[in-house]
Amino acid sequence: MRTHVVAPLVAVVAALLPCTSEAQAVPFYDPAPGLAALRPAGREALAAAGITALDRLPGYDLTLTLQPALRTLTLREELFYTNTSGAPLREVVLRVYGNVVHAAAHGDAGAPVPPVRFVRGECGMVACTVRQESPSVIVARFTTPLAAGARARVVLDLAATLPEIAAGRTNLMAQGMESMSAMAAGESGGDYGLLAIGDGIVSMANFYAVLARREGAAWERTEPSGIGDLGSDDLANVHAVVDLPAGYTVATTGVTVRRVEGVSAGVGRQRVEVVAAAVRDFAVMAGEGLDVATRRVGDVEVRSIYLHAHADAGARVLDVAAHALEDFERRFGPYPYADLDVVEAPLVGGAGGVEFPGLVTVASMFYRPVNTTAGSSDGNLGGLLGALGGGGAVQSVLGQMVPSMLEFVTAHEVAHQWWHGLVGSDSRAHPFVDESLAQWSAALYLADRYGAARAEHDANLQVKMNYQFMRMLGEADGAVDRPASAFHSPMAYAGIVYGKGPYLYDALRRTAGDEVFWRAMRRYVMAWRFRIAPPTAFVDALAAEDRAHAPRYRALAQRWLHEAHGDEDLGEADLSAMLGGMLGGDGAQVPPELRDALRMLGPMLRGNGHPARPGATPNAAPEVSPQQLQELLDGVMRQLGND
Repeated sequence: MRTHVVAPLVAVVAALLPCTSEAQAVPFYDPAPGLAALRPAGREALAAAGITALDRLPGYDLTLTLQPALRTLTLREELFYTNTSGAPLREVVLRVYGNVVHAAAHGDAGAPVPPVRFVRGECGMVACTVRQESPSVIVARFTTPLAAGARARVVLDLAATLPEIAAGRTNLMAQGMESMSAMAAGESGGDYGLLAIGDGIVSMANFYAVLARREGAAWERTEPSGIGDLGSDDLANVHAVVDLPAGYTVATTGVTVRRVEGVSAGVGRQRVEVVAAAVRDFAVMAGEGLDVATRRVGDVEVRSIYLHAHADAGARVLDVAAHALEDFERRFGPYPYADLDVVEAPLVGGAGGVEFPGLVTVASMFYRPVNTTAGSSDGNLGGLLGALGGGGAVQSVLGQMVPSMLEFVTAHEVAHQWWHGLVGSDSRAHPFVDESLAQWSAALYLADRYGAARAEHDANLQVKMNYQFMRMLGEADGAVDRPASAFHSPMAYAGIVYGKGPYLYDALRRTAGDEVFWRAMRRYVMAWRFRIAPPTAFVDALAAEDRAHAPRYRALAQRWLHEAHGDEDLGEADLSAMLGGMLGGDGAQVPPELRDALRMLGPMLRGNGHPARPGATPNAAPEVSPQQLQELLDGVMRQLGND
């Protein structure tokens, strides 16, 4: 995975190593091994971002022991922290984001058992007390305030019991139902199975304590909303040793530098050592008997990791990821890391995929062959969709839909390696910056690979439909650029951020022309690599490339990001046209009784009191439970004679 480092780059790398001046004769911690996870272009980007000493970034040293059969993990964590706030600090606050939104299936209803437990903590180098303030908040309070520029080491022992995702929950029908249930409740899909075991795959994300976000001089201890991404956007270095059963395949953020199996690691065990530099998150995926397919894109190794039974989809994911990586490098600039893993994951709550630096996951529901036999979960879905296909073969219809979704999601997650893996942004205050760009980038990949017609067709289904479906169900249009907490439902968040926001970039490209637009894109990436870009940064780059038309670009950004012109700009779709188009028809053959039944979903999903669109009948429907939604679909099945 490594290439020869030419002489000028040696100086760049040397500049990133820990400072060894008289003022600091002994390095705080040694982040140098983590440089193995960066390509030469990534190292150059760090230096360009002003990160001239890696050990000034926080360092996490993780020793993780996994017992899949018991669904447990134990963790010894060391945080190496430098006070870069510019003022003395009384405390350092860490967050366990895996505890923020998860509610375990057992325990009192009012006090759900969090998956990650705090066992003990202490400080090195300076005196402090460590206590757990709430399930997701751990505080190290210093006896004497930590001076600006001073350093501390915080040691934590944590343990976790991993929730088990029930068999059958990760198929297409089950996840469709979970999505509708979440919309009905006006809630996000929970933790999406990010810290869980399912389908023989162990997912470990948000499992360790990370430095909390800071708002001004204050540490953030709570989230006003569970909608959107939770976690830190800041860079850190990670060294991890993962102890787990022999025979398990492991995928992580960063690169593996050593693997020990057998007696040295324990009978039937293996120990995997991993390093990562300048990453905004760290995750581990593992499974027994997983297949691995690889392909090289330049000096980057791309790996697709999947269940053996899903070999066809795993091969397709590898092909898409490799082509997307190559396309985005050409369009946006070099990918910073040495490798890229794309892993099948037992995601739930309706999530299609989740991104981490150098590692992305794609939901198992897209890997599974569609089974439309009577009585199967997909068979129920097939019965519903079969009527929409005008008598066509359901297997053929679903056989086209699912691979299309798999391809789009994979390209979307690979795009996140630039937004916000390389080019950072505030994912809570301005979530559109990375999500809208990732959506737009996935459509760009389709256009570059297959042509404009295919890209438009798939973008209508994967992007625009988010907005149009939201509007059909009574949600109002509104500003794209607003905090995640300002969206009152996941439906509104998906419709605006994922469905409307991406089309800003099409409007800017048409106005600027390709030459100016792509110069601005490269300027944007070069300026904000390994930094946090403000929400105006791309339009600022475009204005800098073409000052004569800067007011036009800013007016477009104002229209798309801060005003409500979605219906005019994207068009409204009626239910028949949307569903008919989704399944390759014109909507005329959708049975009236089915159309009426599906329209019932609108007021039912708005039953939590969300505002209806202007001119719509006021919403007075009660909240709907998952059982009621299932009963509705069962009724549709009976009307179609497919029960």
